[in-house]
Amino acid sequence: MSSVELLPILDQDLEAACRFLHENINRTISPQAWQLAYSQPWMADAPNHGFMLVAEGRVVGVFMAIYSEQTIRGVTERFCNQNSWIVLKPYRHLGLGLWRALQAQSGYHVTMLTPNPTVAKVYQTRRYRPIGDRVTVLPAPLPWPLARQARVVVEDAQAVLPPDAARDLVHHRPFPWLTQLALGDAQRGYCLVVGKLGRWKRLPALRILHVSDGEIFFSCHSALGRYLFRRHGVMTLHIPSRYLPVRPGFGLTILDTQPRMFLSDRLEERDITWLYTELVALDLPM
Repeated sequence: MSSVELLPILDQDLEAACRFLHENINRTISPQAWQLAYSQPWMADAPNHGFMLVAEGRVVGVFMAIYSEQTIRGVTERFCNQNSWIVLKPYRHLGLGLWRALQAQSGYHVTMLTPNPTVAKVYQTRRYRPIGDRVTVLPAPLPWPLARQARVVVEDAQAVLPPDAARDLVHHRPFPWLTQLALGDAQRGYCLVVGKLGRWKRLPALRILHVSDGEIFFSCHSALGRYLFRRHGVMTLHIPSRYLPVRPGFGLTILDTQPRMFLSDRLEERDITWLYTELVALDLPM
């Protein structure tokens, strides 16, 4: 076997790495879509896009990373979202080197949100903490009027949102599969809601990937449900239970069977969002 180099994936390497992802992970995602996911300017001084194995000038393995700066409780925090770890079979014995290269980077809160069971075991033995697997399913077309003053703002959402939430909205505009809007009222203020339309039990549904303020969402979500029912026929809203301040007295709870985990020396599970990860940057099925 020829010598294999372990190298950082720099800007000039991204096209080849994304072509490798298209050919070896998911052919329904085009190389251009892969590249869009990893080329967002979410951290000005991001060190790389992950690491790759190269044999005779050909990519034979990658472990991708999405870097971002996020404001958590008023503090700017730096994140490394690790994802899409794949190595061609003849080179699998070298795959752990990619993992070690990413882990050796310091100064980041780390998330791993879509590992397969084998990869999940690697992370579970390295002090990574699990992210809650409960998802609350709320009915969209509630039969009684709630949150009468609340409204949904789409076209002018950026104008009514707090600065940090408005920035998050702008950062995710390149992804047309996302539903982004502001929810709230003049008294309570507005929160950013980011989700993706899909289906659940063959009926239209919205998978909510992020809310910037769980209190506002919880008190105003009936207005969101009515809006989505009228516009898209949505029957249910699916939101990670950890986003909600209390357990609702209606709806139901289901399990997210995908392992998800994070590593941080000071952040808590409630601080981890699906924004700035492959869950929003790639058009993955609901």
